[in-house]
Amino acid sequence: MKTWYRIGLLLCLLISMDGCKKFLEVKPLDTLSGNDFWKNKVDADKAVIGAYNKLLSKFTNSTLYNNADFRAGNWNWFGKDNLRALGLNLMTSGWLGSSDNTADGKSWATFYQAIAAANLCIDRIPKIEQSDFTTAEKNTLVAEAKFIRSFIYFFMVRMYGDVPLQFDAYDISIRPRVKMEEVLKTCLEDMASCKDDLPVSYSDPANRAVRATQGAALTLMAHMNMWLAGFDKANVNKYWQNAADLSKEVMDLHAYELVPYTKESFQNIFKGRSEEGIFELSLDINYGVEFHSLICQWTLHKPIINSALDNGASSEITPMIKHLNRMYPPGEPDNRFTLWFDDPYSQNNGKSAMFLKFSSVSNPDTRDYDANFILFRYADLILLRAEALANLKQDGEAITLLNMIRKRAGARLYTGNTGKPLQDAIFLEREKELMGEGHIWYDLVRTGRVMDKEACENYLTTEQMAKRAWTWPIYDDAVKNNPLITQNDYWVK
Repeated sequence: MKTWYRIGLLLCLLISMDGCKKFLEVKPLDTLSGNDFWKNKVDADKAVIGAYNKLLSKFTNSTLYNNADFRAGNWNWFGKDNLRALGLNLMTSGWLGSSDNTADGKSWATFYQAIAAANLCIDRIPKIEQSDFTTAEKNTLVAEAKFIRSFIYFFMVRMYGDVPLQFDAYDISIRPRVKMEEVLKTCLEDMASCKDDLPVSYSDPANRAVRATQGAALTLMAHMNMWLAGFDKANVNKYWQNAADLSKEVMDLHAYELVPYTKESFQNIFKGRSEEGIFELSLDINYGVEFHSLICQWTLHKPIINSALDNGASSEITPMIKHLNRMYPPGEPDNRFTLWFDDPYSQNNGKSAMFLKFSSVSNPDTRDYDANFILFRYADLILLRAEALANLKQDGEAITLLNMIRKRAGARLYTGNTGKPLQDAIFLEREKELMGEGHIWYDLVRTGRVMDKEACENYLTTEQMAKRAWTWPIYDDAVKNNPLITQNDYWVK
């Protein structure tokens, strides 16, 4: 593990040595690594790991992971102007925190550096002539690189909408933004061509969930279809059916299971590499990879962690009672409410109202975060399938899936009406189950619920939605350096 991380870090340094002064001006990796690289299986594996680590650096150099939770605006914040900027859609106000005010925090340059690394892997690995490096092994690594590339495009589309599409490892010409629907369709075709080259699982437990698998590829494809369903209304039933079919393929792999929500076991899920994990980015304090996270500002609480709090540290973020009661009606049983919240109804800036879902932090004094970034897990996949089936009016199976999640949480099983009440119940279950994992804003946007002021404080009007107020503004330097790039309508000054 230590060697793996150091190799990946070295490769990341090589990738980023020239920087990204202008849009997509990233030197091909082979010009940086010398003629001795791309010779064997080890080189190929190093290169793929380097692409993962470049993506990880985007998350660790900004508060990207949990921005989507706070952008809905359903939180109280105490002296946290960065959260106010997110929760009030004031993304150009200068209120964002220091990490998000940096170029890396708001720009897409690091995303494209990771894509450049993946593109080079896809081009060079099949050409390696080592005799015992089999075609199947090459195909697996190429499929990993394609997964990384497609995941990045999926993430960028949800942040920026239309984005430039770059699949050529050596083309550094400037490019215009491509409609997000076309970006996702291109990535879906690419993933369909290679998903079967990925393993169902890895024999080494260190690789569980942090390297691409068939389940991760299928889950990504299901999410892409659900996003397309939110915007390409003419083909909505096709996308829902695709998502339902893809998520069933994941379930039929029998590679994942729901981990019980007990006091002894639930933190294992969010530490990472559990039986529930489908895709995660690996963080480990032992190898110098940690993250100063907004999550930790509402996680630390005695007796879970003791030292910093006695010196006055406290929660700076608390859930609004209005939305807490909407998710967890008083008197209704739910182990998530019991296990994840401590004194949740306290709205004061004191030593209370803590969210303990991610309470396995490494350093309470610095609030560094030492748990994997959980990007896809089995509960998310089950609820995504339930949503697709409910939209297709296959209500019986949708209810069965919804109740799998409710039963695990110790909540009452759903016995309500079908149709819209069921769809709303599934959405609410996603909001509860995936809280803190960076899903809610994107779920609000793709379902149109972002225009419902009862669902979120940072709601949008029909006009704002049409102008894509749900996006991040395109970073100024990208617009200045590339005359083909235009700003999202809502963010035009």
